[in-house]
Amino acid sequence: PRVSLTMISLLSSLSVAALDAPVPLISPRGDFQPAAASELASVGGARSVVATVGGRLRARRLLNSIFATEFDTARAPAAGEDRGGAYVAASPQAPELLLVHTEAASAGEACEDGAVADESAFGCFALGLADAVLVLPPCAEPTRPVLVSAYEEIFAQLAATAEPTDGKRTLLVHLAQTAADDAAIKSAAMDAWAAACGGGAEPSFDSRFELTAIALPSSAVDADAFSAGATELRTRLRTLARDGFGTPIAATEVAARAEAVWLAVQSAASGRPGGAALRERYQAARAYEASMEAAVLKLRPLSAAVAKGRVIDGFGAAADSLLNGTLAHYDDAVADVSGVTAELVARRRAILSKQLQADVKELFSKQQRSLARSVCKRYERQLLAVMERAGNVAQYQRDRLRKNAERAYDAQVASLVVPSLGGPTRAQLTQSFSAQLTAFADRLVESPSMQLQALGATRRRVSKPAKPPKGLRWGLALTGAMRTKWGGGG
Repeated sequence: PRVSLTMISLLSSLSVAALDAPVPLISPRGDFQPAAASELASVGGARSVVATVGGRLRARRLLNSIFATEFDTARAPAAGEDRGGAYVAASPQAPELLLVHTEAASAGEACEDGAVADESAFGCFALGLADAVLVLPPCAEPTRPVLVSAYEEIFAQLAATAEPTDGKRTLLVHLAQTAADDAAIKSAAMDAWAAACGGGAEPSFDSRFELTAIALPSSAVDADAFSAGATELRTRLRTLARDGFGTPIAATEVAARAEAVWLAVQSAASGRPGGAALRERYQAARAYEASMEAAVLKLRPLSAAVAKGRVIDGFGAAADSLLNGTLAHYDDAVADVSGVTAELVARRRAILSKQLQADVKELFSKQQRSLARSVCKRYERQLLAVMERAGNVAQYQRDRLRKNAERAYDAQVASLVVPSLGGPTRAQLTQSFSAQLTAFADRLVESPSMQLQALGATRRRVSKPAKPPKGLRWGLALTGAMRTKWGGGG
């Protein structure tokens, strides 16, 4: 059979486009592998670089399933083997990409010459080398603190390395196992970036990264959803250069670039938080989240009652106990953190306290306003009743009714005051309400409703018949009578 020159050319390009097996760039012990350069020489064309962070076995399986690579996916490594390190692969199904899988060494693996080969080091390496980084979360449904901790571990060292001079941005692709909430994931990543940068506003997250989330469930669980996610991922990565994420480079240059990035990572390793500090940051974040969640559950029924216009008896004591108890719970959860993260712990405590106080203050204000309206309404009805009877409200009547209203307000507002808020005292609130009542009564007396009541009272007085004068009076009067029977008596 005849084979066209085009087919021969295509087969030739495919034969040099792929590596027989993934090539090690960095060993599990953290030393760079110079032999990678000669292996990559067989890969032709300029390519964008895509790296993975996290996921370990899942990441290797995903690369094999989506790009037909040949990463080892055996669950248990052979005796004496550690799969950690960085490996590069080229796939004929993605001729525009070089795929770099990174995986931290196991905890017991010693590194060469003090090299650092943990998640933070490989996260920094991936971000420095690749145009797009596939981020695999540590579990199927991570909470916000888990996401923040995972991204902070990736970003922890990057801020200490030299800033890029060409304004290069990196695409972060979050590969979720369930439906992905882009906004929530980006918010967690931005918080992690801010923490890695020491809380500074520069460089901003958006100036360095663009984050997108793709749902990639297990193909065994939902084959259709996996296929759709894999297609979306391949499509997104195919246009990296066109979308402004880096410039494709020759495969032969990747090894030299990887070596330079890894050297920068190692030189900056001493300036980043250690694993213990990162774990303590996660502990503080989890303590904050758990404390806030417990407080919100306790506030929920109070908020529902206040929304219905109720004034909760004993609210002040209950809210005070909630505020102090929540902070005490947080303090207990972070009691064993070291001084390295003390500032972060204190900052999160301040945020927790501020948020809870704002929520409690809002509930207090709503109840205080409801109470003031209720007492004012009752005061108004009493003034109208007096005006309806007499056509006028004497000053002594106004003063007596106002004092009664003040006493009613004072008795109820006392149970609303929350000592921990440090707001106005019971006496100050009552004094302010007294002034409010006086102004309210002045306006009410001159209002049309009061004038109508006065006019009605005047009309009733005028229309009543005159009463006879009081005292004893004498006179004569004739009274007629008839008998019903004549004679006989009886």
